[in-house]
Amino acid sequence: MLNEDDILRRSIIHGLMCRFSLSVEAIEQVYGINFANHFADELPQIRELQKEGLLTFDGDFLMVEPKGRFLIRNIAMIFDRYLREKETKARYSKTI
Repeated sequence: MLNEDDILRRSIIHGLMCRFSLSVEAIEQVYGINFANHFADELPQIRELQKEGLLTFDGDFLMVEPKGRFLIRNIAMIFDRYLREKETKARYSKTI
């Protein structure tokens, strides 16, 4: 059964994989969260991908750059809590 955090993360992953973008304000309004606080553990990874030129993030909007689109699964995986916490026995195909 999905909890509220699962639904939030699913929405973020869907937005990134389908539109290659994410409006932080929209997420905060719809889900009633503070993005920076809620995703404090994910922000260092986002900043690292930004340094590598795969995405841009100004705190208000996350946009996947054209070369980041080739690695969109890796970018979206940042928001997969179950993958990070290894709480699932699911198997995933390997990424680059």
